[in-house]
Amino acid sequence: MFAQVLSTLKDVSQELEPGALDGKRAESLFRDAARAERLCTSIKARLARRVEETNAWRASGHRSAAHWVAEATGETVGAAGRTLETARAIEQLPDTDAAFRSGKLSATQAAEIASAALADPGSEPELLEAADATSIKGLRDRCRQVRAGAEADDRAWARRLHEGRRAHDWDDPEGFYRFDGRMAPDAGARFRSAWHAHIDRIFREARRAGRHEPRAAYAADALVALACEGPCKPVEVRVTVDSAALARGHTEPGERCDVTGIGPAPVTTARALLDDASVAVLVRDGDDVTAVSSPKRTIPIKLRRALEARYPTCGVKSCANDQFLQIDHVVALEDGGRTEIANAWRICPHHHDLKTYCGWRVVGEPGNWDLVPPDDPDPP
Repeated sequence: MFAQVLSTLKDVSQELEPGALDGKRAESLFRDAARAERLCTSIKARLARRVEETNAWRASGHRSAAHWVAEATGETVGAAGRTLETARAIEQLPDTDAAFRSGKLSATQAAEIASAALADPGSEPELLEAADATSIKGLRDRCRQVRAGAEADDRAWARRLHEGRRAHDWDDPEGFYRFDGRMAPDAGARFRSAWHAHIDRIFREARRAGRHEPRAAYAADALVALACEGPCKPVEVRVTVDSAALARGHTEPGERCDVTGIGPAPVTTARALLDDASVAVLVRDGDDVTAVSSPKRTIPIKLRRALEARYPTCGVKSCANDQFLQIDHVVALEDGGRTEIANAWRICPHHHDLKTYCGWRVVGEPGNWDLVPPDDPDPP
């Protein structure tokens, strides 16, 4: 059967002369070809999964099933791995599997729905409707919201995002320098703010000089400027979070915690950002914004100088780091803490991360604080 289908497809491809078709006929055939492509993608994914689960790929000496799929299809190993991941996921999602088999979903749509519906199985019907009604971006945004709402442990989610940060670079075959990276929402928002400020500056300068290039080219120039010169204006991050979620420490269904330009984020991250003088937090109650924290309100300059004098190195007793120290509220503002010298200290980014994401807690007294693990039975 497959041989006959492949022979027919080959004949169609060789005999097709698009220039002989009018626009409507070309559009109709294109939609048919797109449907055929989705059907073939579904067949390929399910067969790849069978090769994986039977270990047939081992006979040819490949390092993994993904490497075998990559060689057989001419794709990258990463793309092959995503194909296998999707195929494994839809085995547990019968409605998504049926839509994928019938050619209603592309590989991208199936992957997005599968990752979200596995986290929240009740969302599967809604996501399938969204795939039919909206763009890929709209579907991705909705899937992100579903995954965020399904996170059972807000602190663990924040920690996972922090620990998953990555960056690497390489030279591509054309001689370009390439790079790729991912960051937790708070770091990504700061980076994005500083980067986009340079993009806007370079764009305006180019227009004044009469130059017209793609914005992506200016974005590349802006990355170099950011790396070499630093931010060209104060970095500001905006977080929108429901007041109840901010007080509780995690969202409930229907509540929101978003970092502007990034998307859904853990409430743990939003609470940590309250200590940052570059962050504006918009607190919601329903659809109404009930409070807006000023980016200038967090650490007054006199208090900052006093803390710099009291804590020239990280305040954690076992740490002597004096680089990139961050001011931290011992008792968070949303927990009733105040912005005063008795409730603040300076610690290094590593220990700030332990306190924010890993459950470490502050013990001691003003001027003599220390940080201990969450299960320390005998804190100093």
